[in-house]
Amino acid sequence: MPSFVSGGTRASLCALVSLLAVLAIAPAAQAANEVNYTLHVPASVQTNPCFPGDVLNLNGDIHIVISSTQSGAGYRMNHHLNSLLSGASITTGTRYVNSEDQDDSWFAGAPFPTVHTHTYDFDLLSNGGTANYVMHMTMHETVNAMGVPTATVDQFRTDCRG
Repeated sequence: MPSFVSGGTRASLCALVSLLAVLAIAPAAQAANEVNYTLHVPASVQTNPCFPGDVLNLNGDIHIVISSTQSGAGYRMNHHLNSLLSGASITTGTRYVNSEDQDDSWFAGAPFPTVHTHTYDFDLLSNGGTANYVMHMTMHETVNAMGVPTATVDQFRTDCRG
């Protein structure tokens, strides 16, 4: 059963999006432009999609790097996400962890602005035989004619992975 991320996590991710937009103002050059941000996920209570009535207290960091490099008539866009999340069920004490790297590359070409949408999945693994779950984050990135990216996150949901 899908559920949405709590308001505290959504507020943190909105702050990330705002910071990415501000940090990405530098004009594009031949060398790569790079935006780095570490999202500190404060302790937030998430509904556990594998067990109705259970909730998970999740916290940790997601480090995001977005770079653009001029390539012909457009820009090569590269994303790298490194996540380190952990939490425990408030009702059962079951612990969940996430530690993974994710990469996404795409080409932004005319006509500008160019929009790219990608959903990142963060696997939250339980200790023992308890079902795992996955948190999905959908991010939209817009690149202008100068190679400047802006990003927005508009959807979070969780599913039971079994």
